[in-house]
Amino acid sequence: MGKSQYEEYIRRDFQLKDHPHLDDVEFPVLAMKTLEDYGNHGCALSWWPISKPFYMVTDTHAHDFDQYLMFVGGDLTNMTDLGGEVELTIGWPGKELETITFTKATTFYIPAGMLHGPLYFKKINDPKKPILFHDFFFAPEYKRIVKDG
Repeated sequence: MGKSQYEEYIRRDFQLKDHPHLDDVEFPVLAMKTLEDYGNHGCALSWWPISKPFYMVTDTHAHDFDQYLMFVGGDLTNMTDLGGEVELTIGWPGKELETITFTKATTFYIPAGMLHGPLYFKKINDPKKPILFHDFFFAPEYKRIVKDG
C-alpha cells in the first residue's frame, strides 16, 4: 500500500509509548494528541483496555479544561455491559464528593474545575474482554490541579 497525498492528515501508529500506567495494562494503549499529531488543536483522546483491577488515579484533582471519561464493555457484541465494576469519585469544590459505582457502559462529563478521582477499576469479569476506558479532553497538554486536604 502506497503513501497517500494526504499523509499529513493520517496517523497509522498511534500506540502510546510513554505513560506511568502502561505497566498496569496488558494490551496496547492508543492515543491521539493534537499538539504532537495534528497541528495543536487543543484536544487529546486515549483508549485504555483495562484487563485487571487497579487504581488508575489515586488523588482527587481538577483540571482547567473540560474532560470526558467514557467506559465501555470489551465484548463487542454487548458493549453496554461493562464487564466489570468501576468506581469514580466526583463533585464540586466546597460540596460533598460522591463515589459513583457502575457496571454498565457510562460516560462522565467533567467540566473544568470539577473535582474527580480516585478512579478505581474494581473488578474485571473476563480479562480477554477488557473494560475500554476512553479519556478525551480539550487542552494541549494534561495537567492536574490536586485538591488540598
